[in-house]
Amino acid sequence: MSGAPAGGGSPSAAAQVGQAALHGAQKGAQIAQRGVVNLTIYVQHNPTIVKMLCCAVGLALSVISILSIVGVAQMSDAEKWSARDTLQTVYTFVFGFVLILIDMKEDWANKYFGLQTKLFVYGNFLATYTGRALFYFYVGSISLFLLPTSEFWKFVYIILGGFLCVLGLLMLGLRYCSCCCGTTPDVETGGTVTHTHTQS
Repeated sequence: MSGAPAGGGSPSAAAQVGQAALHGAQKGAQIAQRGVVNLTIYVQHNPTIVKMLCCAVGLALSVISILSIVGVAQMSDAEKWSARDTLQTVYTFVFGFVLILIDMKEDWANKYFGLQTKLFVYGNFLATYTGRALFYFYVGSISLFLLPTSEFWKFVYIILGGFLCVLGLLMLGLRYCSCCCGTTPDVETGGTVTHTHTQS
């Protein structure tokens, strides 16, 4: 009298289960090897008027930095720039560009290379009100104390830097005062960005 196969299952069914498990393991190994990472980040947006003003200030800082490098905007009485002056100007240009990128319309900012999405992914603090406010204040304080020797450019930097400092402090005040009072600040709703990074 013959008995049932050990384990109560047919050899063909066991083979199919084994092949499916092997296929799943190979697929997982391929994905891990390629380094596919999906990141979804919630981005808090500024009111439209704040976006426009910040983009204008960022554009002004970047343009003035370029004018300084080519010698149109005189920042110092010295005939030759020091390495410190050059580095400060480059930093100001980069910070101005970042200001534009933060508050630019999403479709425009991501048109080439998804720059805004990558900025929020790798600089996640810029996607929050608090992080953005601190960044505004930091860039504003740097611009405020550059103090070029030219009276005109000194006035321009004081205006731009002062605006960013006040805006940063105002955003922090609204953020934390609203939390203490149990209300929400009057800002636009946020959105999400998803970034997929593949490393071969």
